Parts: sequence; structure tokens; C-alpha cells
Amino acid sequence: MQNVFNPIFCIIPLMSVFSYAQEKKPQDSINKIVEQQIKEVEITANKKLIERKVDRLVFNVENSVSAAGGDAIDALKVTPGLRVQNDQISIVGKSGVSVMVDDRILQLSGDDLTNYLKSLPADNIKSIEVITTPPAKYDAEGNSGIVNIVLKKAKRNNWNASINTSLRQSKYTQESQSANLTYNKNGFSVYGNLSHSDGVAFYRTEENNIEYADKFYHSLSKIKNDYGANISSNIGLDYDFSKKFSAGVQYLGNRNNIIVDEQNDAKVYSQQNYLLQTLSDSERKRNNNSLNFHTSYKLDSLGSNITFNADYFDYEADSQRFFETKQYDDFINYIPNNDYTAENGSNQKIKNYAAQVDVEQKFKNFEISYGGKISYTENNSDINFYDLNSGTPILETDKSDVFDYTENIYAVYLSGNRKWNEHWETKIGLRLEDTKTEGFSHNLNQTNKNHYSQLFPTLYVVYKPNDNHSINFNYGKRISRPYYNSLNPFVRYINQYTTSQGNPFLQPYYIHNFELNYNYKEWTSSIYFSKSKNNYDQVNYLSNDNINSATKYENYYNELSFGIASDYTFHPFKNWESYNSADIYYKKIESRLPQTLPSFSKWSAYLETDNTYALNKNKTLFISLNYWYQFPEYYSIHEMKGRSSLDLGMRLLFLDKSLQMSIYASDIFRTLKMKNTSSFNGIINHFQNYEDRQSVRLSVKYTIGKNNFKSKNIKSSNEEEKRRAN
Repeated sequence: MQNVFNPIFCIIPLMSVFSYAQEKKPQDSINKIVEQQIKEVEITANKKLIERKVDRLVFNVENSVSAAGGDAIDALKVTPGLRVQNDQISIVGKSGVSVMVDDRILQLSGDDLTNYLKSLPADNIKSIEVITTPPAKYDAEGNSGIVNIVLKKAKRNNWNASINTSLRQSKYTQESQSANLTYNKNGFSVYGNLSHSDGVAFYRTEENNIEYADKFYHSLSKIKNDYGANISSNIGLDYDFSKKFSAGVQYLGNRNNIIVDEQNDAKVYSQQNYLLQTLSDSERKRNNNSLNFHTSYKLDSLGSNITFNADYFDYEADSQRFFETKQYDDFINYIPNNDYTAENGSNQKIKNYAAQVDVEQKFKNFEISYGGKISYTENNSDINFYDLNSGTPILETDKSDVFDYTENIYAVYLSGNRKWNEHWETKIGLRLEDTKTEGFSHNLNQTNKNHYSQLFPTLYVVYKPNDNHSINFNYGKRISRPYYNSLNPFVRYINQYTTSQGNPFLQPYYIHNFELNYNYKEWTSSIYFSKSKNNYDQVNYLSNDNINSATKYENYYNELSFGIASDYTFHPFKNWESYNSADIYYKKIESRLPQTLPSFSKWSAYLETDNTYALNKNKTLFISLNYWYQFPEYYSIHEMKGRSSLDLGMRLLFLDKSLQMSIYASDIFRTLKMKNTSSFNGIINHFQNYEDRQSVRLSVKYTIGKNNFKSKNIKSSNEEEKRRAN
């Protein structure tokens, strides 16, 4: 544990001080004596690598060899219950994850989130909390867990700054830079992060083979995503007005301009073979801003407090896509006067206003928490389609639309936690969410309204027979609301035969999650069960009559899954830390679509091993070898093939560990290919893509100042609304 003051351990030695001061000294003298006593107290005991709390698992990063000298991504890779594939984070048995730092949601995704986490030194992380079943305090949205990165706290008058640069080479090159600054003095703290990336984010190939009754369709797409300039910022100010009251503001922003070049060659093998070649270029501009105001007031010396958050979020995405399709007879003979040229564009604007209040009251053996939230969202989308075949843009009104959507969410919750004795602890919570939505399509002159209220209970029970063993049971009910884009009836044309669109009639679905955990020292195991109904996903409508492919969102299947997962960290040798994970599970899908099979089921498994070895006694030179394999599984009605990745890295620390250099090779054998097979109307569809994950990344990071900094417990009130906007 970091050598910082913890008041719990100081109660006994300070009792005599308070007793003497009350009799002999005035109140100001008492405070001075107490402060002197506090400054002299340091805690040096070491925590366990893994701890179990009533509603979460705690991984103490500062005790991990694998994370030493690394970044937050390195720490997350060896955290029990987490998966990090291609720098994408997920929780075992969950469909998604929200990432928080000190209880404050990170409104970042994709490369923005990855770049930020790589700029965060693992040495600044105290622990990582894995919350597989979020308590009633958090939004019930999404079948996802929460990862909370808890930073080390520091004494006053402290500062820290770091710069980081990296170069990633695959087929193309991408570079990124970031800078961090944290300053804390006399109750005033400021923190900021600025990151920039440029170059080709990925080069993806997509291959599609469709087995029609009287023809065979083969499509190959080559897609290059070029980030012209991607800039992300995170700036915050906090001030402690007194020992009880503090307030602050935080701003997060992101701007990017993505140029997408794509070539699609579609060959049709039939009585008359022909080729459809589509060349397209797109420009996507995205801009989002988030502003948070937060306050915290301590109610008593036991840790009771009340917090308030007010949030504003706006998101704007402008996209224009030009495409031209040419046809070739027998694959090589160009057919004149048969070209199809069009431009497909959209502009989406999302605004969200939210406020939340949370109260925590702590007593001797129990605590209660309660609060409420209000959220209002506006989503406006303007879609246009221009026919360019004549050389003059002609707006096709039947393929264009303006879609307006509003959403109101009101929520209240109550939660109680009781520690019955040194062995037993329980926590129970209940959250009520009332949701009203309204969507209007100008083109269809159609309004769709929804109003639903639901209760979301949570339950946790922990039994700890001794310090080395613990058994935990938890249950939670969740809701998955559609992303805003998936509600938009807009039809997006890839070419004249291939389209995708949203569905304003989409309904949310509910998930029930059960989990039983057992922890023994550095070994964790869990048995989990999940059931959901009326799930939604994209469906690719195919017919033997033509080669048209129309992808649309539908509520069409139920899902049941259960499994057993286990994580174990051990040290084969003194400087070798090995993290190993296994997850064996069964999944069953029941489809209501008459064009598909009624049910799909399969056993599957996931295996992972991450190994770090320190090559010297000072632990300034590390090598790492990581491998994972995902066995075939079902995702909705798609049978996913097996995939794997082998990664190798080296990390070097210089100048008293202030300078870090690392080189990391990913997907060495190019085995991370996504392949799936599905059937619709008896037509077999094989699809695969590869995002050129085989790459080498070189990064350099330099830190000055003191490596510890103060953290704030801030949780924005509109975290889930922002997640659904991306």
C-alpha cells in the first residue's frame, strides 16, 4: 500500500491526544496537535493482490509485477474477470463495459479510450475494481459491467506531468501523442490530458460469400480509415472550500475527421457471370463536447456524504459518401451506360441534459444510499440521397429523411448494506426507471411513442470464513436500450443492391444476471447465468430472386447462457508473473424469424495466458508473452469461428523509472480473423474480416514531478446516454 495516511488505523493512538486536549487545550490547539500526529503516521502494510468486496472484485495493481512500469492497459490485461483484445476491454460473460476513473465515467471510446489509458501510468493506479453486477446507484442501461480505475491519493502540494508518443506500423502507419498534467496545492487541483493521433487507424478487408439456390455471390472489400487529425482533451478543476465541501468542473472533448477509401468487387457466378465494382470515398466529421459540474459534501466523520452532478453533452456527426458502381460482363468486359453513381449523406446532432443526486449515510454496522436522476435527450438526423447518374445532383425524396427523437428518463434508487459480523455481509438495492420516447419521421409522416416503467433489483451476499477464502453471490436486472442510430429509419446505400437501415419500432430488452464467485488468495472462480428476451440485432434479409442485401435492426431472439470462469495468478519463478484465465460456457439462441432456424446452441470456451518476466533485479527490463484463443461460438444467429492472437513485448525503464520505452508486436501469426456463418431463407452466408491487427508499436513516455496525484470521486450523470450516442 502507498505510504499515505488512513484515519482508520490512527484512531487508537489519537484517542489519548483528544482526551488530553479536551481538558487542557483550546480547540485550535487540538487541531494543531492532531495535524502533527497525522503527518507522522505512515501505513506500510501490503494488501493482497486480489480482494473481494460485497459488490465488486478489487485487484491491487501496486502489488502486480506485470503492471510495474507499464500503463493502464497493461494493468487491465492481468485483472481477473477482464478481457483485453486489440486494446478493447470487456468483462467475462458481459456484452460490454463502462470504464471509470475514480468513479468518474470516461466519455471516450475506441482509439480515444485506448490512447488515454495508455497515457495513464500503472504506477499511479492503486487498484482496479471489477463490478460485474452494477449496484442500484448506477444506470440500469446495458448488459455490461463497470471497470473502475482507482488512482493513488497523494499528499497536498504535489504535481505530475508526462508526455507519451507512439508509432504503430501495420500495413500503414499511425502515430499518436499525449500529454498529462496534474497539480494539487492547498485544496486546489487541476488535471488535464491532451491527445492527438494521425494516420491510418486501420486497413480492413471484408469477404462475403453467399450461396444462393441458382447463383454464387462473392464480394471483397478493401477499406482504409485515415484519421486526418484526431484530438481529445480532458480538463478538470476542483477546489476544497472546507474539509466538508468541495466542488469542481470537468470538460471532455473530441474532434476527428476520418477519410474512408473503399473498393468493393462483387462477382456473381450464374448463367451469365458478371462483376460489380464499386469505388467510394467518404468523409466523416465528428465533434462531441461534455461539461460536468459536481459538488460533494461530507455529512459526518464516518464517511457519509451527498454528491450532486449536472451534465451537458452534445454530439454532432456529419458524413458524406460518394460511390460509383461499374458493371463488367464475364468479369472483364466493361458494360457502358450501365454505371450507377450517387451520394449518400447524413448529419446527426444529439444533445443531452442530466442531473443526479446521491446520498450515502454510514452507520456503525450498516449504510444506506439513495438518490435520483433526470435525463433529457434530443436526437435530430437529416439524411439525404442524391442521384448523380445524369451529372446533375437530383435529390431522391423517398431515400431521404429527417428523423427527430426525444427521450426522457426519470430514476430513483434505494440501497442498503449491512455487515452482520466478520464473516457475513449483504447488500440489497432497488432502482426505478421511467422512460418516455418519441420518434418522428418527416418522410414517412410517422410518429412512434414508447412509455415504460421498470424496477431493477440487485442483491449481493458475501461470506468470508477467513482472510484467504470468500464466497459471493449477486443478482441484477438490466435493460438494454437501442442506440440512437439504430432507431433512425434512414436507409444507407453501400451500392444500389446493398443497404442498411435503422428501425424506429425497436424495443428495449431486459436481462437477468446471476453469479456465484469463489476467491482463494490469488485464484478466483465464478459460475454465472444470464437470460434475456426480445433481444435486438441486425438481420441481413436475403432472397433467391435477386442479389439485394438489406440489413435492418429487429427484435427477434431470446438468449440464455451459463458458464464457469476461472482466473489464477502465480509466480513460477521469482521474477516471473503468470496470469491465466479460462471461461467455459453454453449459449442458446431462440429466433422468432421464420426465415431462420428456430434455435441455435453451442458450448464454447476462451483461454488466455499473460506472462511477464523481469530480466534484472532492479526490475527495469521486462519481457511479456501473451496468448489467447476463442473457440467457436454463437453471436445472435451468427456462428463465429475460432480466433486467436499471440503478442510479444518488451519494456525498459530508465532515469529512476521516469523514462519508459516499449515495443510491442501484436497478432504475430495473423490469426485474429473474424469469421462467421449464418442462414436466412435457406441461403448460407459466409463472412470474414480482418483489421490488419498484425502490427508493431513503439512508444516512449517520460514523466516528471512526483508520480502520485490526488483523485476525485466524480461520476457524471449522463454516462449511458453518451455511450449510446457513439
